[in-house]
Amino acid sequence: MRFNFIFLLAFLLINPLFQGNDNRRYARPPKLKLPVKTKASFDNRSEFYFYRSVLTGQKWGLDKELKRKLAHLNLLHLMTPSGLHLSSLFLIFYFLRRRYPRFSNLVELTLCLGFYFFLPGYYSFRRVALIRSFFILNKVRETNYSKMQIFLFFLTTDFFFGTYRYSPLSFYLSTLFLGLIFSIKEYRIYKMYLLFFVAQLFIAHKFTGVIYPVTIILSPLLTSIFTLIYPILFFNLFFIEYFNYAQWFIRVYTALIEISYDLAQALGFIHVNFLILIGVIIYSQRTRKHALALITIGLVSDLPRDSFTIMLNEIGIRL
Repeated sequence: MRFNFIFLLAFLLINPLFQGNDNRRYARPPKLKLPVKTKASFDNRSEFYFYRSVLTGQKWGLDKELKRKLAHLNLLHLMTPSGLHLSSLFLIFYFLRRRYPRFSNLVELTLCLGFYFFLPGYYSFRRVALIRSFFILNKVRETNYSKMQIFLFFLTTDFFFGTYRYSPLSFYLSTLFLGLIFSIKEYRIYKMYLLFFVAQLFIAHKFTGVIYPVTIILSPLLTSIFTLIYPILFFNLFFIEYFNYAQWFIRVYTALIEISYDLAQALGFIHVNFLILIGVIIYSQRTRKHALALITIGLVSDLPRDSFTIMLNEIGIRL
């Protein structure tokens, strides 16, 4: 039931039916300029723009065809620093914590609180910083709150006092994935892949209306690879003018994106409509047959994304 509730909220909040002004107070992240020598160290200009994008979020100059392929693979979020990037960088504290637990907790907590309160923009990045600080405090103070209690406390804090007012949609997207992560009692890779794919259905319904089924495997796999190489890319910045190995990793990673996109294209896509989403929302052991029937009808009928709006208009309800 907990997943049904999360997906119901996603359907209500991350929905093209509601087109309010989402970013009234949106504060753009600072325009961080990389040194000229950094750009000069790259053999290929497109690889530099990729590197700049994952570090600063500035997508200007990023290859348009690459952006399109990333969007189809549900990976465009990798081009802007977010909670995923922060978690990737903080892998270093996993190793430090074993030998210097108190020092590593203090440094990580200071960085997380500093990012959350003083970094402009980068809302997803800041949210993960906040929830990490709560987990560190819970461990240090030995309060023994459950991960769901910490998540709810984070949710309340960020909603009323934090980043929600700047970008509600960004808040909804972040909490959708965080809610799924903290709702899982036993971590299984196949379960995570399936839940994240279902979450992508709601996002696809909001933005493009289509999704490639093969991304249930490819997207998490490519995201995991990116998580591993991101710290390597980041730390190369400090000596990149002397030795640029980041471009090699970027070259291999973009080649993987090309191969994955070609595979996704070959296997086809599906239109995401409200019947499929309703089937996902009501799915349980008791309603499995009805849910699968709705999903099947949605797949076979190939209804447009805004079919729900059309249906309501037909009966006189206008949104």
